[in-house]
Amino acid sequence: MLIKIVDDDQVFAKKIERMVYDGFKDIFLDYSIDCITSRFEDRYFEKGDIFFLDIDLKEKNGIKIAEEIRENNSNAIIIFVSAMNDMIFDSLIVQPFYFIRKDNFDRDMKIACTLIQKYINKNHKIITFDLNGRKTSMQLSDIIYLESFLHEITIHAPFNDYKYSSTFNKMMSLINSTNIVRIHKSYAVNLFWVKEIYKEELLLRNGVALKIGKKYQQDVLASYKEYLLK
Repeated sequence: MLIKIVDDDQVFAKKIERMVYDGFKDIFLDYSIDCITSRFEDRYFEKGDIFFLDIDLKEKNGIKIAEEIRENNSNAIIIFVSAMNDMIFDSLIVQPFYFIRKDNFDRDMKIACTLIQKYINKNHKIITFDLNGRKTSMQLSDIIYLESFLHEITIHAPFNDYKYSSTFNKMMSLINSTNIVRIHKSYAVNLFWVKEIYKEELLLRNGVALKIGKKYQQDVLASYKEYLLK
């Protein structure tokens, strides 16, 4: 989990960093924090999972940066941190996760951390599998899709594939998440990874295209629309 703090006030950026560290150490298994206080170039925003972003930057408008972040990662969590309270409504154009007011920072930051924890527990919870006699844990968001053949499930993840002996129904019960949706008798996908969806096929963000079974088409579209509204 990569967390980026974007604020040209170095003292305040450090204050955010301290509170992020204290607030997130019990939320994530592994995370890193990167403070960006100058030279707000596009390449700095190509990667990241959570952004704490000031709106009123001297070199660049924070809302414009948020738009660039959205182009690269529609699932990024963007939290504005600003002294410009009147910009709350203007910021809605990029669908921020929360708006922290600098003049009410401590209270708003605690609320943001609580909301993030609830979001992570729902969308990025930890799943534990017994793989080859060894316990293996992974975040729900790292499951791209599941593929079934006979009584073996292949868990496709960003860097590895894992084989798990189970039926599809038992596997879906173990994961127990509305984000993992059955699209075919042989496939279930994580809606977090869906890039484009059509009636008979969907495209994942890693470039994989999967067929949608006829009997699943209506439910898949409904589930995806509901996911986008969360």
